[in-house]
Amino acid sequence: MAALPESISIAQPRFCEQYGLQPVPDAQRTGGAWPLFNIYSNLFINPGTLITSGMMVTAGLSFYAAVTIQLVSVFIGMIPFLLFSQAGVRYGIPGQVFCRAVFGIRGARWMTSLLRLLCSIYWFAFQTAAGALAIEAILRNCFQLQVALWELSLVFALFQGAVAIVGYHYLKWLSVVSFPVKLLVFTVLMLFLLKTGGRDAAPETVIFMEGLHWSWPLAVLWFNTIVSTSFTCVTDASDFTRYTRSGKSLLIGTISGSLVGTLIAASFGAYAVIAGGANNINPFETITQLQPNVLIILLVALVVFLDNWTINVINLYTGGLSLCNAFEKIGRFKATVIVTLVAGLLSCFPEIISDYVHHMGTIGTLFAPITGTMLVWYFYQFKRINIPSLYQNEGAYWYFHGFNLFACLLIPIAFFVGRYLPLFWMPAVFLMFTTAFLYWIFMRIRPYRSRVQLENSVSIENAP
Repeated sequence: MAALPESISIAQPRFCEQYGLQPVPDAQRTGGAWPLFNIYSNLFINPGTLITSGMMVTAGLSFYAAVTIQLVSVFIGMIPFLLFSQAGVRYGIPGQVFCRAVFGIRGARWMTSLLRLLCSIYWFAFQTAAGALAIEAILRNCFQLQVALWELSLVFALFQGAVAIVGYHYLKWLSVVSFPVKLLVFTVLMLFLLKTGGRDAAPETVIFMEGLHWSWPLAVLWFNTIVSTSFTCVTDASDFTRYTRSGKSLLIGTISGSLVGTLIAASFGAYAVIAGGANNINPFETITQLQPNVLIILLVALVVFLDNWTINVINLYTGGLSLCNAFEKIGRFKATVIVTLVAGLLSCFPEIISDYVHHMGTIGTLFAPITGTMLVWYFYQFKRINIPSLYQNEGAYWYFHGFNLFACLLIPIAFFVGRYLPLFWMPAVFLMFTTAFLYWIFMRIRPYRSRVQLENSVSIENAP
């Protein structure tokens, strides 16, 4: 492989991961399926999945319907994510650098990176606020202590920032430790709910455990919302796979971790709310109202802490890489610190939880066209990426002054159209397929000479 420009090598503190936007060398791509399983199982066992499952139940869906929608939505939403994760395995590059090949050097810096940065900040704030609500419920119901939510959120933010700043290797270690602990804690808490809550404690909610208790409008709403959530991750899909040695390991680790994590979190979140009478979206609020003993209280606090730490370390890590891509001279260390501070401040406003569905619908109309465009580009050009050109302002991916104009224009156009689409059309899915179709037409009819020039500029050294 041709040497990369020296300008992309930005010094990091010694305790910090050294590969920010730079490709990870082949010799260091040794990870297997197990590290990815731990990362993605922890990614989906989070306060967001717990609370959204509770939201589904309180909206009128049954336990089985809520869990089914979560699993099906995650599985479908992970398909493009898996494809784009191959950029990490094959080339060792992070997702935002991969986006340079699709949208152009400047298109990736000033559009996809900034959008993903805003997404990471929002997700950090949402997960932190959700965790703070759980801790506040413990203090209020079990110890009669009143603590401001913003204070709890800031404490979480400080703990979560440290590992994200250090980088991937400590994230991998944290994930390996967290998953078995979470599994054990959720098992104990479920046994507590089965013994103390459930049908005996809330007989009026038996219907939520019998059959699917399906509602197509609600199913469509939540399917679109959760798939939209998956689309927001496509631009950083390869951030955690660039240390992975093979596509087989990627497939096994990512799919198994995602589905196992979703199954655990969705099942617990839905049943905990049902056990409390389906009148509160927060499963930990239900537990604290069932007069738990000290051990149960400690276990709830532990799982909330681990949930927030693992998911938000991922949000901060990817957010830092996105900010790095937009402004390379900052460096990953400083970028992650900046994202931590901004996201920590936003997490002090728990109102972002109540408007979750609206926010995800809006974000989905931004990332659906990004996903559709990247899918078409993937099948046309992925195996011929010119790695050095990803870091050069005058190369194969400079396009028109740094922008792949048609690809970049599809994003705001689709966003505008998406605002007027009826819900039953599932706007995120509809926009993804529509954008993919339009970009496919563009790839087929664009001038032959332009296509040949791009393909000839790709280095043979990068061919498989």
